[in-house]
Amino acid sequence: MSNGSDIIIKGGSVEVHFDDDVYEQDPQNPRRYQNEDKKIVRVVITGDISFDSGAKSDGLQCEIVVSCR
Repeated sequence: MSNGSDIIIKGGSVEVHFDDDVYEQDPQNPRRYQNEDKKIVRVVITGDISFDSGAKSDGLQCEIVVSCR
C-alpha cells in the first residue's frame, strides 16, 4: 500500500456520485465537488482492476469507494 501516490483514472465513461449533504458543487465548475472540512483517508478500488492496457470490448467493471474523515 502506498501513501500519497497519485491515482489516475482515465476514460470518458466513469460516473461518480457525491453525497449532496456532504459535498457542495462548485458553481464555477459544475464537474467539481468539494468540502474543505473533509480529507480523503482511503481509496479502495475493487473489480476488474488487473487490466491496464489495450482495448477491452465489453469495458471494465469496478467500484471505487472513497473514505473521508
